[in-house]
Amino acid sequence: MRLGASAYLGHAPLAGPTFSAAAEAGATLAFTSLHIPEDSPAGARAAATAIVTTATDSGLAVVADVSPNTARLLGDSPWEFLRSIGVARVRIDFGFSVAEILSIASVLPIALNASTLRAADLAPFAELNVELIHNFYPREWTGLALASVASSVAVARSFGWRVGAFMAGDSVRRGPLGEGLPTVEDHRTMPPLFQVLALVDAGVDDVYVGDPALTDHSWARLGSFARDDVVVLDGVAAPGVHPAVIEALAVPDRNRPDTAEAIIRLEHSRERFAGLPLPEVGGQPRPAGSVTVQLPAAGRYCGEVAITLRDLPTDDRVTVVGRLSAPVPEFRARSFTTLLH
Repeated sequence: MRLGASAYLGHAPLAGPTFSAAAEAGATLAFTSLHIPEDSPAGARAAATAIVTTATDSGLAVVADVSPNTARLLGDSPWEFLRSIGVARVRIDFGFSVAEILSIASVLPIALNASTLRAADLAPFAELNVELIHNFYPREWTGLALASVASSVAVARSFGWRVGAFMAGDSVRRGPLGEGLPTVEDHRTMPPLFQVLALVDAGVDDVYVGDPALTDHSWARLGSFARDDVVVLDGVAAPGVHPAVIEALAVPDRNRPDTAEAIIRLEHSRERFAGLPLPEVGGQPRPAGSVTVQLPAAGRYCGEVAITLRDLPTDDRVTVVGRLSAPVPEFRARSFTTLLH
């Protein structure tokens, strides 16, 4: 997976901090839009140059979203201008004919709209250096279903192309609505890390933070995944849990390959936890997001750690040692660590 950050002409002062944090988290891509109707042509060339320069100075390759309105903002020869300032690829949003797109592609590599174009629309560009990138959806209830994104991946693979999509931010959200900029509607209020996991599991190659800022905490969690392929799950320890148990939870582990429907089972937890000072009493409520350990009464399962994916009934053989800050969605077998505080 490649990770990307975004900056916009109307939020240009955020570009520096955002791109710096993104690069530190392992991001390699940047996104900006150069056809937003609210943007003014006055100073647009200078603002675009500043954003692209800031991104490239941070080691990020810039994708610029364009439409016929881009010429209004940037003036004559907009594609040559974008190439001259270091834009790596332009995403064709709407309003161009096939001939016009081919003309732009002779100047800069292009990305096409994964949300609206179908295989027949893509055929004229089959031999070009192309990527597919989805729309983001600023207005609540207008985003796509995750299944639609997965379908676009299948189309892209038939051409040998990459697919990109957007996730919503959790800090500064772009106006005028401020409702987030995700591709998938269900992701609008989801923690950034979980949005990325869902998109990657759907086959998406590149995930861009659509909004112009993330919290430092979210960049750190995205960085652990992008750089190290480790999912960090935050939570709160139950009262009285021994520090040795909390420390052992921070050791990276994996969901078992034979994934359970109701829980995530830490594959190597039994040998790590069976000899630790576990709580003596089980039977606590197990709502979704509970971090649990099997007690000696569970026999050979003693020490197995699980995270509940839904509310489960109480079990005297199971003790709850903590709860995640947000219920985790189902995800395939991959490395993760649980940090309880």
